Amino acid sequence: MKTTLRLSVMLLGLASLPALAREQAMPSTQATNLNCQPPSTAPAATASQDLFDQYSWQMFIALSWPAQDGQRGNPDCSKQPGDAGYTVWQTYKTVEEIFLPGATNPGPWNSPQTAKSLGIINIAALKNSSQVNAVDQAVGGWLIDQAHNPTYYDISANETSYNYIVGNSFYNADVVSKANNIQFPYGVIEVKSSWRVLTTADNASHYLTMLARVAKFNDQGQRIGVTEAYLGLVGLHIITKANGYPQWIWSTFEQVDNVPPKALVNGQWVDQPASGTAYSYFNAAAPAVTLNQSPCDWQTQDAHLVCVPKPGTTFQTPNPLNRVTPIAEVTNGVNANYRSDPGLQSSALKYYQLITTQRPLMPDNPGNPLGQPTPSLSANVTMESYIQPNSSCMNCHSMATPVKSPYKSDYSYLFKFANAPIGKTIKDEE
Repeated sequence: MKTTLRLSVMLLGLASLPALAREQAMPSTQATNLNCQPPSTAPAATASQDLFDQYSWQMFIALSWPAQDGQRGNPDCSKQPGDAGYTVWQTYKTVEEIFLPGATNPGPWNSPQTAKSLGIINIAALKNSSQVNAVDQAVGGWLIDQAHNPTYYDISANETSYNYIVGNSFYNADVVSKANNIQFPYGVIEVKSSWRVLTTADNASHYLTMLARVAKFNDQGQRIGVTEAYLGLVGLHIITKANGYPQWIWSTFEQVDNVPPKALVNGQWVDQPASGTAYSYFNAAAPAVTLNQSPCDWQTQDAHLVCVPKPGTTFQTPNPLNRVTPIAEVTNGVNANYRSDPGLQSSALKYYQLITTQRPLMPDNPGNPLGQPTPSLSANVTMESYIQPNSSCMNCHSMATPVKSPYKSDYSYLFKFANAPIGKTIKDEE
């Protein structure tokens, strides 16, 4: 993306300036085998965390490979990570492209891409609400970075997922709210991304970047318009329904400068901020009681819960974060191998780290439909900011349903974005 990066900086006038518990031994240094194609199979359910974390990195690299021009979801294997252009996952269909107003059929998969547009600032209330067009982080409220700007979110799906949705008319809220047999095929990939506005104080070469239209808000968090912004990727969930894993596999990545790393000192985890690094969501001077706290004073307005800034704060007040569950040593070892790979040294990918890979230890156990999520906790600080102590991606998504539906939607919250046909409303099935 180097050419795109330079162009984006010029367009916007921006200048680039200058571990969970020790549950397993750190893996030995080994070849990382960069590949433009995602892994065709997942490790066996009983495989080590090391192997699942390698699977996550292989998926991350393949999905972050430059895409073929005019071909959504296909890598250009003649290029290398860091070359100009959208990545493969950035060409996936976004919820904005899948769920059109009036439940219009979104058409063929390989339609031309339009300018990127991000409006979601809080994806929690969306999951917990029956509203059709809620713009709500996985529980808690919006997230303001240390530069006083909001974090934006986007969700997209690969061709296998898209074809399943369109083939069953599940882009129509009236249809999907009555569906009692939602079962995605194996091969589905969903991607949830979080983005922050890059400023002149940021080194843009440390981020996957894009220009996008983003929603503007007043000091109370109410939408007041649209503007163009230069964004840097700060978080990424890659969710794959791999063969043999009906509960899916959950890989979560973050940009390395979101919050500082931790080290185990005298039996306690201690922050290890790097000298000269301005962390995007961490403030060393913030009192401990203010960390990872929702900014919302939830109020009922027009029969809906609305996030209003807590007294003494506004929509521009930073929400300081810290990582609750340190990254596992085995995962840090895999991160070190991939981040130092010669093939990634010209790419921003070397500035990202895997937080964990969560998967079912016993995917086919009829007595435990969840399959025993392993590890039990999984949290991205930019997406599960305020629920980190209890966050489990698998547990949360096991409760997913379409809007106003009693039926489960196979671990996917995509259908919360479905719209009703023009002139109709979503009704509970009688």
